[in-house]
Amino acid sequence: MSRASVVLRRGRERSVALGHPWLLSGSVLRVDGEPGPDHFVAVRNEGGEVLAWGDYDPGAQLRVRILSFGKDEPHVGELLAARLEAAAARRRGHPLLAGTNALRLVNAEADDLPGLTVDRYADVLSIRIGTPGMAARSDELGERLRRLTGADGSWVRSEGAPGRPGFGAVPEEPVEIVESERRYFVDLRHGQKTGFYLDQRDARDLFATLASGARALDLFAHTGGFARSAQQGGAGLVVAVESSEQAMALARRNAPGAELVAADVNEFLRTDTRLFDLICVDPPPFAKRKRDVPAASRAYKDLNLRALARAAQGAHVLTFSCSHHVEPDLFRKLVFAAALDAKREVQVLAELRAPVDHPVSIRHPQGEYLKGLLLRVGGAA
Repeated sequence: MSRASVVLRRGRERSVALGHPWLLSGSVLRVDGEPGPDHFVAVRNEGGEVLAWGDYDPGAQLRVRILSFGKDEPHVGELLAARLEAAAARRRGHPLLAGTNALRLVNAEADDLPGLTVDRYADVLSIRIGTPGMAARSDELGERLRRLTGADGSWVRSEGAPGRPGFGAVPEEPVEIVESERRYFVDLRHGQKTGFYLDQRDARDLFATLASGARALDLFAHTGGFARSAQQGGAGLVVAVESSEQAMALARRNAPGAELVAADVNEFLRTDTRLFDLICVDPPPFAKRKRDVPAASRAYKDLNLRALARAAQGAHVLTFSCSHHVEPDLFRKLVFAAALDAKREVQVLAELRAPVDHPVSIRHPQGEYLKGLLLRVGGAA
């Protein structure tokens, strides 16, 4: 069958030559043929030479997500099978992933599978579909993942659509997982993202290490991940602040005995005057689009300013941004500006990133969305 083609504007071939998997709408000169939103297309230069092959989405700014580079059309089924197996093999037995039965199996572009994210929670998979092309293959992907992982069932989430069962059975009740001897209940059907923030596993371990005897504060606590870590580490007091009642219901199970505050975080920081020795600041993304960055920058600075006001002398603060449009250098500058306005002496002890099951391809730096800083807070500047 003759494939439809996306023809690039002159000079826009460079990103393809460098192996970047995204083609934006502004790179497209014209489309030859009439491909639909789930069609596999050839990517050509103005001279007609085939450069790559990918999934087409006519209504998206990301017009093509490239699956294969080069002139030869791949067999998509065989390509998917090979890449799923390679992704699983990279994680299988990895020493930095010991001690957990919940991990990311497929991390989209970083595993050469743009538009597909797969997390494993014990014996159930959470599959997140991000493109029409991957959505059209969801049954095939589910069957391949079932055979590859031996999982009992899967829950599928697609952009703009409610979640649905995939293969096998998914419990109505939350699934219990184990992470560094901590037990968590995860709601695959209704929870945020794929059900839990697996990308903060290393940070939760760090939080536990720093928690002995501390007064700990978990801001944007979601289902109590950091609160439970603080308890595991021997914190003397654990306070978790979260505005979602649905998330708080699981936090009560995940961190029993913690002081749970159902409130807006900024309002809590304005009205609660207690000081804490260990604070986690892990907000949702403030900049979902590039044009949101100025407003997001103000929000990150104000949030960190208020959090530093609640830090005791010598406190450790873990502060994060998961907005990929807010680059690490900008985030660091915003935290520095907050420290200056707070008139606190602050040291950066470490930069924090997602764990090894959330790799970033050097050909796709946009995949590095999560960045964080470990701070030590001194007295007045």
